Amino acid sequence: MRSTIRTAALSLTLTLAVAAPAAWAQTDPGGPRQASSQFQAMREARERQRAQDLRIILRLRPDQEPALTAFLQSQTRPMGGAPEHRAPPTEAMTTPQRLDEMARRDAERAQARQARTATVRAFYASLAPDQRQVFDALMRMKSGGRGREGGRFGGRGFDGPRRGPPGGPPWG
Repeated sequence: MRSTIRTAALSLTLTLAVAAPAAWAQTDPGGPRQASSQFQAMREARERQRAQDLRIILRLRPDQEPALTAFLQSQTRPMGGAPEHRAPPTEAMTTPQRLDEMARRDAERAQARQARTATVRAFYASLAPDQRQVFDALMRMKSGGRGREGGRFGGRGFDGPRRGPPGGPPWG
């Protein structure tokens, strides 16, 4: 009985292993380029929906539209990045060259972060006091109420939340 089940399971596994790549090839005739354009279209639709949701939730006035547009543009990140923005391969670099490259990228990121901060401040300044309360609540919800720690793991890496008694050392 067990050998029959094993044989059937092996047969099914082999059938799926042979049929699955052929089925995948048929469903994506355009290859990676088509998948990328589909992803780009989905991303643009999601961004349009987010903009519309913000308009509705914050009850934005027409004079606030330019600030919303600037805010939303500052929040989107380019897909893949242009070749000139990609870092050169670090294997061929010396240690000082690698450190210089890291410092250059850190400076670029800091400059981009400052520009995003400025657009968020400008958008926030364009809001009425009741709209600011709603926007603040939305941003707290977006970060999960974790403030600067934020992120999927609460800023604690992959180890998860701290365990142990309050104020004491973590357990294991």
